[in-house]
Amino acid sequence: MTKDDIRKSVLARRNEMSESVRRQASQSICEAIANEPLFLDTEAIHVYMPIGTEVDITPVIELAWELGKDVGMMIVDGSGGHTQQLITSNTEYVGGPHGIREPVDADDFDMDACGLVIVPMVAGDGQCNRIGYGKGYYDQFLSQFPRPTIGAAFDLQIVPEIPVAEGDITLDAIITETGRYSME
Repeated sequence: MTKDDIRKSVLARRNEMSESVRRQASQSICEAIANEPLFLDTEAIHVYMPIGTEVDITPVIELAWELGKDVGMMIVDGSGGHTQQLITSNTEYVGGPHGIREPVDADDFDMDACGLVIVPMVAGDGQCNRIGYGKGYYDQFLSQFPRPTIGAAFDLQIVPEIPVAEGDITLDAIITETGRYSME
């Protein structure tokens, strides 16, 4: 199967999840991430703002703030470039392109302090390969800022094998509601 075939199939399955199942699974994934040494031992994390039927990592973001961690997120501009912005519990947001909430008047996020990137994904495999939405934003970002990575995914997003192309970044771990895949 091609990446596009996998993307379409997995997104269709993910979109069929009931909201209650998705909410419960997201909570389990967040609890597992919160117990990861990569999360516990860093001063700052980089996150994504969940959209649509993605794993809702809001509890992880809120826990990071409670623990005094800095939290950053990627903002993609119209030309495909990106910046990293600091978000806090007081950050105000506006709707941005691709339906992703973007912070208003946020400071730059210090990537030098960042010890973990929590990565959104459409699909992944047991070898921690990942498919996103097809624009390559996270592969470009992680090439520029190599950091430990955890992908957040539902069990149904794990497939037997992801085709890997030059420039694709393999994650350090993928956490689902029932398991953990790792390159360790």
